[in-house]
Amino acid sequence: MEGILGRIVAVVLGLLALAGVGVVATNAFSGNKASSVTSDITQVITNARSQFTQGGNGYTNFTTANNSALITAGIFPPDMIRGATIVDPWGNTVTISSAAAASQGVIAFGGGNSETAKQCVAVATSLKDFVTLNVNGTTFTPTNLPDPVSAAAACTASATFTLTFQ
Repeated sequence: MEGILGRIVAVVLGLLALAGVGVVATNAFSGNKASSVTSDITQVITNARSQFTQGGNGYTNFTTANNSALITAGIFPPDMIRGATIVDPWGNTVTISSAAAASQGVIAFGGGNSETAKQCVAVATSLKDFVTLNVNGTTFTPTNLPDPVSAAAACTASATFTLTFQ
């Protein structure tokens, strides 16, 4: 009888250990996606600034309609490119445009109930160097940066982001 109980306890402990590994892996993957979003968007901003500010048109041609040409120009990181469509690490379509008489670029991403509220907070608090960052209708600025509390109030699992940069 002791042998059977020992085996049952061993099986239960093994299953608990596997569940723990699964939770750790899920949390790591979740954090990686948020980090990828921040890295990708920052790279798009850097590339767009370096290539668009050289011309006299500002960000006039920074539009989703020009995705193919912008892919060729190297504006987007390779992991964001799906044919002629640009996607975020959650799989949502990324749209781009210009604002303020083409003196600013705009990047919209997220939504689709694809990210977690925790990932949303991580992205909102890690993006920097923007004119405005709208998270689900809440607007942040360089003088009103999101902190964990204000970002959590704005974030949901279907949160959309609209980042405007200059």
